[in-house]
Amino acid sequence: MECSSILKNDKESVKYRRDQNTLVVLGTGVIAFGLWGIIKTIAQVLLGLQLFDPEDVETLGPAGMAVTIVIIVLLFSFDIFLRLYVGLRAHREANGKKFGNGHLVACGWLILGSVLSIALVFWAITQAEGDPFDNVAAILLELSSLIITVEVFAATIGVRRYRKKYGMEGK
Repeated sequence: MECSSILKNDKESVKYRRDQNTLVVLGTGVIAFGLWGIIKTIAQVLLGLQLFDPEDVETLGPAGMAVTIVIIVLLFSFDIFLRLYVGLRAHREANGKKFGNGHLVACGWLILGSVLSIALVFWAITQAEGDPFDNVAAILLELSSLIITVEVFAATIGVRRYRKKYGMEGK
């Protein structure tokens, strides 16, 4: 950021600095939600909580459960990779680095995943499945993740528009 832009206090410049700050803070938040998923899963395993419905385990058998676990681990890893990618790119974008649109596409995937997750929890509620407290907590966490990711997306667009308008293209 140029030194002269720090001194500008017009509405656009203030929004630009706010968007930069949003990218740093909420980029960290996107990463934190990925770490929370890891911590939650490890805690469930260590506490001996049931991760799979016993009927599903019996139906799938050992081979089916192995495939299911591999798929879940791959999806979980992909989610964590996307969150790290988006969060780190948001930090770099806030600091003036220019990137392609890959992390905006990744934001889109995270947003889509959050919307799908919320829909699935609402469906579970309508089917009277699961613990109501767990369902409400899941919706609140996923809504938080969704809002943070949407804000990162919007702040990135705002920062880029300002830089383009004032010829501050990234390095």
